[in-house]
Amino acid sequence: MSPPFKPTVAGSWLLRSLTFCLSIWLIGTASTALADRLILRDLTLIQDVTVIGFDEEGVKVTDNNLIPWYEIELGTVSPDKQTDFDRLRDELGIPLFRIHQRLKVGDYAGAREPAEQVFSRYKDRESNVALMVCLATMWGRLAEGDRASAVEAYFCALRILRSNRAEVSKLPGSRRPDFDKSTGLTGDLLPLFFDKQKAATALPQATAAAKQLGSGTPDGVFVYLGSLAIAAEQFPEGEAWEKKIRSGNLVVKEWHDLLSAYALIQKGNLQEAHDLLEPNINALQRWNQPVAWYLLGVSGTRSKEFVAIENGILDLLHLPAVYGHEHPELSAAALAETDTALQRIQQSDRVTGVRHQLLFFYGGTLHAEQLRTKLNSSSTP
Repeated sequence: MSPPFKPTVAGSWLLRSLTFCLSIWLIGTASTALADRLILRDLTLIQDVTVIGFDEEGVKVTDNNLIPWYEIELGTVSPDKQTDFDRLRDELGIPLFRIHQRLKVGDYAGAREPAEQVFSRYKDRESNVALMVCLATMWGRLAEGDRASAVEAYFCALRILRSNRAEVSKLPGSRRPDFDKSTGLTGDLLPLFFDKQKAATALPQATAAAKQLGSGTPDGVFVYLGSLAIAAEQFPEGEAWEKKIRSGNLVVKEWHDLLSAYALIQKGNLQEAHDLLEPNINALQRWNQPVAWYLLGVSGTRSKEFVAIENGILDLLHLPAVYGHEHPELSAAALAETDTALQRIQQSDRVTGVRHQLLFFYGGTLHAEQLRTKLNSSSTP
């Protein structure tokens, strides 16, 4: 006799199977729904990851990749982290993205404003992002003629570069930091400053940044600080920094005399400065010669003697003729000083040509802007 048919057994087995499959599907769906998700600015979608953490450097996900804030457009993370995530994305992601884009196209003046927004948060860090911010701040300040304040940002960048904790190759755009690791000098910023008040304001910040360089600070840092102090007419401090220069490097070594001549000019001892510079100016290291020619020229043009003023003008005009492309800001300063000197000796016919050269060839410099402001104010009824 056949056993009786039991439909409940088969039905229970089918029900259990369906319940199991449904549970698996629900777990998978829930996992997908709860997974963190990032949308990058190039519209790449990164999903099914877990955000381990985030800070000023960016967002770290499960595979230990660090995604910088300037790449992130939006993100969904765990609810307890979402508020902080959105705050950092707004505070850092937007200005960092603008910095990245401005450096990529070489718009250094345009990079300054977003760089200044976040500079204080990155200047003491050592990373690729921190290097980008510090260089953008430095180059932005230089692009707008703020040479003195650029020193602080340069010292911060120099510290990062010397630490070897950042990769220069990852900087956006084609520009790379022009610096000498052994001396600490940079071709982007010759140690000469033109505004007493700006130098005085910048000196404490630059000094604080220099202290962060720690032991083994290159002597070029003392050159910048000494020059800043002299420009601010804080002569004892300038002399103290100059005495710290101990390097036997020829470029750095020559700055003992250059800083002394600079201080003499600022104090009005023009003939002493001239006598210190003139005999050896052609024998100086090439890196130092633009500054030396400027100081020699100024030692003449600020004199009360006509012949000294004429000779000083010739020395100053050496700068745009030889170094105009390499050092436009210094060349513009030489032309502005020449303009003033020509007016002193009442040679107005030559002034027009000098002003045309300044505005046409160096129109983006601070001295050209100052001349435009002067001309506009004089033409206003």
